[in-house]
Amino acid sequence: MAPYRVGDPAVFISNDPEGMRVERTAVLAVRFDGEGWNVETLAGSERVDERGEGQRLVPLDPEMAQEFEDRGTTTFVVHSTVDNIDRDLVTGLDWQRFEHDLSVEGGGCADMVTFRSTS
Repeated sequence: MAPYRVGDPAVFISNDPEGMRVERTAVLAVRFDGEGWNVETLAGSERVDERGEGQRLVPLDPEMAQEFEDRGTTTFVVHSTVDNIDRDLVTGLDWQRFEHDLSVEGGGCADMVTFRSTS
């Protein structure tokens, strides 16, 4: 059974200079190609699996539908938080001391997790 029918709503995901663009779209055509489904939407085409998931196309779930409703738009950009996380990291942390303290305080639990400095 096809994961989409003509007219079904879906979410098309694309790259944007500011992050990830998320767009509510509608299915125009669905064709089985022997290994998956080629789905054509108003936003573009994508090959999907039996769940309707591809690299750039996913089904519109209730949470995402609510997000579009709350924003009052059919497209928005999700901004990366990586820069914020990098900016907030403590660069002067002594990772060897940190690992040692974890193993002492955690009763050796640090053996399960290895921390490595990237500097």
